[in-house]
Amino acid sequence: MTRPLRVIILSYYSPPSGGPGVQRLEMLLRHRPPDVQATILTATPEDYQALSPLRMPLDRSRVALADDTVRLPACLPAGWFRLLARCRLYGAVRWFWVPDVARGWAARAVEHAARLHREQPFDVVFSTAPPFSVALAGRDAARRLNLPWVSDLQDLWTGYLLGAWPSRARWNHERLLERRVLESARQVVVVTPGSRDTLLQTYPSLDPESVSCVTLGYDSTAWPASMPASPDKFVIAHTGAFCGPVAPAGPLRRWVQGRAFEPRPVDRSTHSPAALVQALERLRDPRVEFRHLGPLDAVNQHLFETSPARGQIRVLGYRTHRETLAELASADASYLCLATRRDAPRNELVPQKTYEYLGVGRPVLAPIQEGDAQDFLVASGLGICTPPADGAALAAALAPLVEAKFHGRPLAAPREDFIRRFEWRGLAGRLWEILERAASSRPQPVHASV
Repeated sequence: MTRPLRVIILSYYSPPSGGPGVQRLEMLLRHRPPDVQATILTATPEDYQALSPLRMPLDRSRVALADDTVRLPACLPAGWFRLLARCRLYGAVRWFWVPDVARGWAARAVEHAARLHREQPFDVVFSTAPPFSVALAGRDAARRLNLPWVSDLQDLWTGYLLGAWPSRARWNHERLLERRVLESARQVVVVTPGSRDTLLQTYPSLDPESVSCVTLGYDSTAWPASMPASPDKFVIAHTGAFCGPVAPAGPLRRWVQGRAFEPRPVDRSTHSPAALVQALERLRDPRVEFRHLGPLDAVNQHLFETSPARGQIRVLGYRTHRETLAELASADASYLCLATRRDAPRNELVPQKTYEYLGVGRPVLAPIQEGDAQDFLVASGLGICTPPADGAALAAALAPLVEAKFHGRPLAAPREDFIRRFEWRGLAGRLWEILERAASSRPQPVHASV
């Protein structure tokens, strides 16, 4: 093109919002080519916090890097949301919006995109979800502007492993909506190989050439210059939230909570610190310390407080991304846990934190099911993988690591060439290549609105 490539980006999350969903957009913009102009349509920080039942704080250390960032209000009833969260009924909001509470924001985003396009035309639409109303906004904006659209899915939509819906009928409706929306995208991008396989198996009508995998990653330039490890402690760090175990609930409560139907049977109890706590109790080694960085629910707080190893557990609470990286850089190992699929032997989930664990180059203690995350950890040379929920196996794997530290031996032999595949610079470059190819191709007919 003789002029700069002009991209309009639809993303509900953007800096200074915290959480892993922001990093993909942040790194895409940080590493954009010099001949690209980017405009972001996003929500307000207040809307982001209203959408999160955990009330995640804003991370002011993060900045938006677009030429223009437009914040459109979603007009969410934040006070009502907070009340539902306190009553453990936050999921009830799923009854009132399809597919989610960002639907009103999505409609505003389409209208604003059309106005901006009339002033100075764009070349391609890029949307990144969840929330999945953003995908609807991408589809509708592409139709309104007569532009190609690239749909980025950081999680699967109706195929998300931890997803729950108010009813089977509602899930079937969203499944039909998802198929029609994704069929209209020039390119669909997912973040794990297993997610790509799942999407193509679910929707055979999708052209395999139109579905790509570009993983999440880590930023090698963000690590602290020097963070010495504790000389008298073997520190294990975990970042983010635990998704299990879920407090027991009967059919009526699950219905009210909007999670009566779970299409993919999972064991959420393995997405918890229980295996590591059991390992600490078995080892009885006061030199080992577990540090949790992130929010903590009542169930796991009780687990920590009642464990015989409670003196070896530190809950540091929420930290900014920079502070989190500093803690990871000073730790001797990290901890990764996932929910376990009950209907299949493999699990496609790979949380954002996994790539930062790889980037720091320390062992990763991972009592997880086989799948993409385990494949990456083993191939990196850093994975200490044991069966889910097996505290005894984890203790047996942890003991030699502790002895290695205090005898001055290496803890791991990282395979740097493999790990560098997940640096954000290269991953962002692949995303920009996809956008440039989409922009240079002729628009194809867009399906009618659902």
